[in-house]
Amino acid sequence: MYAVSVGSVREAISMLISAGLVETRAGRGTFVVDGGLPEVEVPAPPLTRQEVEELVEARELIESELAELAAQRASSEQVAALERAVERMEAAAGNPLDYPEADVEFHLLLAEAAGNRYLLRAMNDIRVLLRQDMELGAEAAIRRFGDLRISVEDHRRLVEAVASRDPDRARTTLGSIVRRNRDFVLGLYGMAPVEPEAVPA
Repeated sequence: MYAVSVGSVREAISMLISAGLVETRAGRGTFVVDGGLPEVEVPAPPLTRQEVEELVEARELIESELAELAAQRASSEQVAALERAVERMEAAAGNPLDYPEADVEFHLLLAEAAGNRYLLRAMNDIRVLLRQDMELGAEAAIRRFGDLRISVEDHRRLVEAVASRDPDRARTTLGSIVRRNRDFVLGLYGMAPVEPEAVPA
């Protein structure tokens, strides 16, 4: 009705979940939470080395586990959704505005495929920081490297690991994606050297 993409709707719902305004119930849908409005604190952008390092620690802990669980539990429909998300990333590989949306959508789909509502909630809790980090990385990488095709291929390898039920490879691939993004962002802020192959997640 409002001519917005599924990714935008998914992200809006994720924001409402993170804010404690709605909740999802498996097999039933998304519902407004009973009670008064919660205190909503929007985290600041990760502009310091310490903030970036802590975000990377959180992503490695949460998303590596999610990748491993997804490789064990993802349905064929969820694998197909991840493949479609990679195609959207590839289509946006030269666009610093559209790529982060596709990238965030991919990582939330991976979290859903893991089949653990509490880890999914943890991902939603850092979603704002995740989006900001991806936006920064995408803009800088496209300016430096021309596009994000290497990042797309990394995500495609992650989907292949999930589809082939290889938890170890899924965890390793996800960790590599996150660490390269860390190196790139820290390099962007003049905090660390950037490897030539470093691209955002």
